Amino acid sequence: MTAEQPLPTIRLITGTEKAKTRDLTQQNDLRLERVREYLQASNLAPNTQKSYRIELERFVRWSGKAWIDVTARDIARFKQYLKDECRTRQGKHLSSAAINQAITALKSFYKWFQLSGYLDLTAALPTAAVRFEKLGEPLPRHLSSEQMEAIFQAVDGEKDINLRDRALLAVLSHGLRAEDVSTLNVGNFDGTRLCFMRKKDKSEALVPLRSAARDQIYAYLERRRSRREVLTDESPLFLSYDPRGMGQRLGYQGIYYFTRIRLAEATGIQDLTPHRFRHTYATELVALGIDSLLARSLTGHKSEKVFQRYIKGKQLSAAEDAFFRAIGEESL
Repeated sequence: MTAEQPLPTIRLITGTEKAKTRDLTQQNDLRLERVREYLQASNLAPNTQKSYRIELERFVRWSGKAWIDVTARDIARFKQYLKDECRTRQGKHLSSAAINQAITALKSFYKWFQLSGYLDLTAALPTAAVRFEKLGEPLPRHLSSEQMEAIFQAVDGEKDINLRDRALLAVLSHGLRAEDVSTLNVGNFDGTRLCFMRKKDKSEALVPLRSAARDQIYAYLERRRSRREVLTDESPLFLSYDPRGMGQRLGYQGIYYFTRIRLAEATGIQDLTPHRFRHTYATELVALGIDSLLARSLTGHKSEKVFQRYIKGKQLSAAEDAFFRAIGEESL
């Protein structure tokens, strides 16, 4: 150091300041620890756990308070913060559904927080007064018969990945969630149906398959055996053919890539997610005349209200057909 350079200013941190910093760090650690405890104790599906963790950690960053000190006014202010200041990755305001998910996460957390003894059982929960955002009626998301035909035509070819894609599409078209498809093993297919445990609610599922779907699965498995792969009941039903994960289990993201990128680009269908096949399957069950209670046992829906949202598009179409028949005209 030269003579011209002034000596750096040294600032002593007092014991009080050290204590405040230590308390704040400890408080944040404890708040996040409570989130971890809650998620470990919950029976939430993996994707729901991930979403709730993101929302609860967002609240921790925003709040600055210990969980027990949060008030109803804090929750109301946080909801307003979500509406006014938070943005998606695309720079858009959060949707009403996204805001409701954050509120749901907080309500669920505080119920656990109280039942776990961290809050007096007689105390009012700070989330009790907050209301959900009103949601508009969802647009029909089922795929038309013409769209399904275009999708199946897009997976022709005789390469290993083509056989995998046809078998994968055959399973998706029977209404399975992508997270369930990603965990399927060879042993979950008994030759007639898929037998597995649903990840969302840990319920047992038995989903019968059409003969064409069974044939696609058999063809894919036979191709793998011809490649000298030894298949056991624990072998993944679907493999990845991406160079980065060649031969490994096809994961949740791989299934989304298959539909949202490859199939969407090949068919020109926008917003082609795995879940749209689930909507289409539910719609098809109703069109076949299957009672909604039996249909829900195949799709895994617990709520009749949710199931009705899935088939709304088919009901609107049927209503239109009935109208044209009543006035003596053909549907356009």
